Amino acid sequence: MQEEIESTALRNTALEKITYGEDLLQSLVKYQKLDGIQKLERKIRQEINFLKKICKSNTIKKEHLQCSNLTHFSALVEVLSQVENCTHVNKPFMLDDRKIIIDIISDGGLTWTKVIARNPKSLSQICLGNTNYGVRSIFDQAEEYIECAQQYPCMFQTPKLIFVFANGIGTNLALKLESLNIKVEGERLNIDNTLEFEFELPELTKELSTENTAHIPRVNVDVSTMLAYVSSVTNGSCLKYKFDVPVLAQQAEWEVTRPVKPLLDNFFKDKTLYCCETAKESFLSILYIVGGEKERLRGEELLKRIIVLKDDASYEDIVTNNVDYAFNSVQYSGEKILPIGGKIKERSLTIFTFGDRIHAVTVSSNDGFVRAAKQQGINFVVFVHESRALTEQKESKAKLLDNHNDTTI
Repeated sequence: MQEEIESTALRNTALEKITYGEDLLQSLVKYQKLDGIQKLERKIRQEINFLKKICKSNTIKKEHLQCSNLTHFSALVEVLSQVENCTHVNKPFMLDDRKIIIDIISDGGLTWTKVIARNPKSLSQICLGNTNYGVRSIFDQAEEYIECAQQYPCMFQTPKLIFVFANGIGTNLALKLESLNIKVEGERLNIDNTLEFEFELPELTKELSTENTAHIPRVNVDVSTMLAYVSSVTNGSCLKYKFDVPVLAQQAEWEVTRPVKPLLDNFFKDKTLYCCETAKESFLSILYIVGGEKERLRGEELLKRIIVLKDDASYEDIVTNNVDYAFNSVQYSGEKILPIGGKIKERSLTIFTFGDRIHAVTVSSNDGFVRAAKQQGINFVVFVHESRALTEQKESKAKLLDNHNDTTI
């Protein structure tokens, strides 16, 4: 009797979803000229047909209803109704060998919107790794959107990113997304205020850095470290400006209490600094596009201290004696190969393996790469610090803090 009652309830819920899906299709009639709308309609019809099929065969399960994509499509259509000058929905872009689908593109291509209708508690838990292997977090998706937007500029501009959370989002999770320069829309929920995301921990250096490397006299300097070292924010501006950009404001706050440059200077002391050609060229490219005048000068001075070698340089190329400095006792990369994908970017892999070959400690703020490598059993010899972006060009739009005149160190 109980099973019959539950079966009837599931069937009624499925029928309601079918009706809801058909109403959703009807609401799309006014968007027929919009690029991608037919694809969206096909996906909705597929969901409706599946529900009709399991109703007819009386094989409805609770999981079928819980996993229905109609919830997402409904949220997408709701956002679509509020967007002005929409040009595309479900627009595909190729990112390396992956297809990235942008939910809504508007403002003539200058704004990309992602719609998320998942349970907000689940989103936060997934970001902390409390899920099955292979389940992608909202940060994984954010990184894809960011990288994709950079590869497909519109009118010489990188599209602005908006993430809309239809069912709300944890406050801390929203702040972390905003630190990536993503605009977050949706109700902020105090469901994750006791949670600490890994990349937020002030113990980042101790957590990821290789132990017992003080005796190694060589340092492989990553692009992220060069940028942090010459940034205006690490050279005094953290005490002078309040930035409008969330990620810069946060880094300035961190810099006041946890300055990066003294940490790096201490680590560099009595060591020889190296970098590969890829790192040097990438650093200069970023520096002369994003950097300010004084950041560029500091960058040029820093490069004078660094020995630049070919990407494929080896330990034998730079050491004339047989002293190994026990480097092999702390590195475990061996013959394993890291496939490109996710947080393992080709440039980063080139830089980190260069450091491995010349038996140098790689100094970097790329904690995502280090973690991803560790998950695959490869532990590069690293010293990890917090990231700092170039800020000098942003200072003209930043608010000058009280009791500080407008000078730059």
